[in-house]
Amino acid sequence: MKIAVTGGSGFIGAAVVARLHALGHEVDVYDHQTGWDVRDLEAMPSADAIIHMAGLLGTHELFDNVAEAIDVNVQGTANVLERARRHGAAYVGITLPAVFPSIYTATKLGAVGLERAYHHTYDVPVSRVRAFNAYGPGQKHGAGHPQKILPTFATEAWAGRPIPIWGDGEQTVDLVHTDDLARMLVDALDHGDDVTFDGGTGMATTVNEFARWVLDVTGSRAGVQHLPMRRGEVPTQIVATGEGWDRLTWRPRVDIGRLVEAVEWYRPH
Repeated sequence: MKIAVTGGSGFIGAAVVARLHALGHEVDVYDHQTGWDVRDLEAMPSADAIIHMAGLLGTHELFDNVAEAIDVNVQGTANVLERARRHGAAYVGITLPAVFPSIYTATKLGAVGLERAYHHTYDVPVSRVRAFNAYGPGQKHGAGHPQKILPTFATEAWAGRPIPIWGDGEQTVDLVHTDDLARMLVDALDHGDDVTFDGGTGMATTVNEFARWVLDVTGSRAGVQHLPMRRGEVPTQIVATGEGWDRLTWRPRVDIGRLVEAVEWYRPH
């Protein structure tokens, strides 16, 4: 099968591309690194299926870039869906739990609405994965990148600096390895009836608990530093409930070995 992956050079996208190659699919990557712009309708990919992950990320960062976030994440998704409609392609999207009052959340929910509209009006085969707290080696960190929990905690701990925790730390996360998300996104190609798959493990961990664990793994004695919650964030209990898992022969699971591997990856970085 010929499959187009938008955002295929990104953290999760690269794992999806690797998974598709391993299964013997023909893969084309579309993103800014290949000179492609999701806002250009005529440049949309042509394939049997499209896994759409291109977009602007950031919980609090996008408050400074609202118009572009809407243009890329909402209008861009409409462009990809229109291309899928015109060429009879299946479509898989990626979304997130609707827990934060952020610009990013608003754009992703808008994208889901568009997906459902194209499915129910034009019969475009549509499915999506609701990604929880993705982690794994190679996840970007630093200036110009959203501050994701594992890279931030690991980098600060290895540097001997306090781990920053926004809020009281009793909010929860559901940590899922990027390879599991990639597997789920590829499996979602077999389901085009507007289904959502929970891309999480179903195990909630408080931010404080995870910070203590990272301090233990790294041997850091720097402790933590509690900071005010950022724009677009509120205390919340995030955990996958298992939507869509009944269609799969497997489910993502907590893997301490892979968590340690990911923390260790940031030791020299």
